[in-house]
Amino acid sequence: MTSSSAEHALVALLQERDDQLRDLHEQLAAQTLEVAQHRAFMEQVVDSLPFGLYVVDREYRIHAWNHKRETGTQGVARNDAIGRTIFEVLSRQPAAMLKREFDDVFASGALQQFQMESNAFGDTRTFRISKIPMCLNGNDVSHVITVGEDITDWRAAIDRTAQTEKLAALGQLAAGVMHEINNPLATIAACAESIGLFQEIAADQPSNAASIAPKATEMLRIIDLEVERCKRIINGLLDFARPKPARREPIALNAVAEQAIFLLRHHPRFKRVKMETTLDVEHPLPVLGDSDQLVQVLIALAMNALDATPEGGRVHMKTFATRGAHGEALAAFEISDEGPGIARALHAKVFEPFFTTKPTGQGTGLGLAICYGIIADHGGTLTLESSVAPGAVFRVSLPLASPRTGAT
Repeated sequence: MTSSSAEHALVALLQERDDQLRDLHEQLAAQTLEVAQHRAFMEQVVDSLPFGLYVVDREYRIHAWNHKRETGTQGVARNDAIGRTIFEVLSRQPAAMLKREFDDVFASGALQQFQMESNAFGDTRTFRISKIPMCLNGNDVSHVITVGEDITDWRAAIDRTAQTEKLAALGQLAAGVMHEINNPLATIAACAESIGLFQEIAADQPSNAASIAPKATEMLRIIDLEVERCKRIINGLLDFARPKPARREPIALNAVAEQAIFLLRHHPRFKRVKMETTLDVEHPLPVLGDSDQLVQVLIALAMNALDATPEGGRVHMKTFATRGAHGEALAAFEISDEGPGIARALHAKVFEPFFTTKPTGQGTGLGLAICYGIIADHGGTLTLESSVAPGAVFRVSLPLASPRTGAT
């Protein structure tokens, strides 16, 4: 090969290498542009969300902060948040409380949800806070995504619907109460009649007045007791019927169960089935919730069980302490019946609005859907266990009350 041919070959080789480098450069530039566009697109998606979102790592440093977290009187600019610890940015919140919330998610790997109320926007707003575990590499939780959603309007709509359903249940309870109150009223009437006779006898036979007086006093005591009995029944119904603002406070699940049982005693079907109760008196079972709403859930579940159980059958209500899938302590309430059961194919539908297995005109299909929403709103679960027979079991599980006083 001559020197000229060698030079031409070298030039061709260099030219081919330059072409390859140019192609690689163009491919790299295209891939970089694609990655940048994809990242910008995802950032736009996150920024377009109608609720606040941020992400922290195990060092509690912020890695993401969406646009919603920048807006409002409590907003913080993204540049002022990224890279700093959450304790520095949310300095108005107790650091120990925030740390405990994040540590719970890092340790358990489980989604944590709770509600909080804020007056930072003028009027009182209710927010659902979700802390979501994120595993960047491997199975260990590397980051926690926090989402804050304003559910004030949703809560108001649920409360209105729940109140309507509660009034429907109240109508059924009231029918039983009218019959129940007839008994003490009959006793009161009989006692009043007897007192009248005693007065006539005392007037006609003054010598017997001393022996009659204790009997009249006893009759007055019975009247007083029966009047108090009527008042307790009526007041229990009125307390149940009155709409109240939802609130979260520590309550004993056993006390909720006892209040529901007191109201149910006056339901007509209560007289035709055997109601058995087993309350876990060894554990206080404190939960953080709204007593009125939880009583509504228990009554709705119990009335469904009463309706499903044939005459002479049994409905069993019990409370107990248990553990969740991740070992968390829970308080549970369970109602089982001896009805026809619910086919497995319908299990996914029973908690849907307007779905009912009752005959037309005997159910709205809203009761279980409202119960499901109330329990989910309390951070708990409502589950069904049933085959075609013998009966169904509905279980409410709620987290035990913790010292949490608020969150962000």
